[in-house]
Amino acid sequence: MDEFYEQQVKEVMQGHVWDLPLVGENDDIRMVLIVLTARGYVWVVDDMTNMNIVGVITEHDALHLFEKFNEDMTAGDIAKKDLIYCTKEEKIKDVLDKVKKHNVRRLPVVENGKIIGEITLRHLIEKFYSLIL
Repeated sequence: MDEFYEQQVKEVMQGHVWDLPLVGENDDIRMVLIVLTARGYVWVVDDMTNMNIVGVITEHDALHLFEKFNEDMTAGDIAKKDLIYCTKEEKIKDVLDKVKKHNVRRLPVVENGKIIGEITLRHLIEKFYSLIL
């Protein structure tokens, strides 16, 4: 299975930025909730033009939202800012290490601070499955 572990992220990642669950950090919390209910997580960028990633919000983060909600909240107010990310050149074995170490299900793929895609456990499972057929 060295073939799997040695592949680069760019060979497995979803690279269609237009299909990622994205909101701007100044977007209203209602926008966050719309995306969150559809996808279960949302990447937070500085704005939709620059696409510099600044955080992530997951369904689990909604637990904190329930406790401290106010009308003026934005995506940036509740986003986790200590992102674990990868680059498209990283090897799958390194991504798997990050996923296990930080107990996350997905990583943004970042280039020069901008989100260019994502890699999820589902992507990894699908790729692994395709190699063992």
